Amino acid sequence: DFDWAAAAGGGKIGQVVQAVKTDTFTSAATSYTDLTGITVDITPSATSSKVLVLCSLTLAASVGGLPQLKLLRDSTDLGLGDTDGDRARVTTAFSISATSRIVSVPMIYLDSPSSTSALTYKVQGFGWNTNTIYVNRTEDDADEAYRQRGSSSITVMEVLA
Repeated sequence: DFDWAAAAGGGKIGQVVQAVKTDTFTSAATSYTDLTGITVDITPSATSSKVLVLCSLTLAASVGGLPQLKLLRDSTDLGLGDTDGDRARVTTAFSISATSRIVSVPMIYLDSPSSTSALTYKVQGFGWNTNTIYVNRTEDDADEAYRQRGSSSITVMEVLA
């Protein structure tokens, strides 16, 4: 019998850490700011380990805004697009067409931190041009049965070499 797991080597999950945000957060910042509660710490057991980051965000923004998001390890930006002229480098972005809408924004990134120190993974964002970002709620947040409240999470998994 051939042992596929042994032949592949590595790839086992060493540890899993998750933060779940169920309350709301609003930011009208004009530059990148932490989305409160979308932060998690992990300490890899070996420098050869990778860290798989999975984010599931429930977001809204000012209608017509151009909200931008980035994933960070400590102060290092992760998964940004290439530089090209004046274009903004982001991990991802989204748009909203009505004050009653929220969207689900996923982010997935496999990081190679080469570290055994404590690491902080987090999401930052801003609405661009004085627009507002809303976490886990709609822009108008009306108290109606057809308006939504959601949750957001960030999960990190150590992938052993």
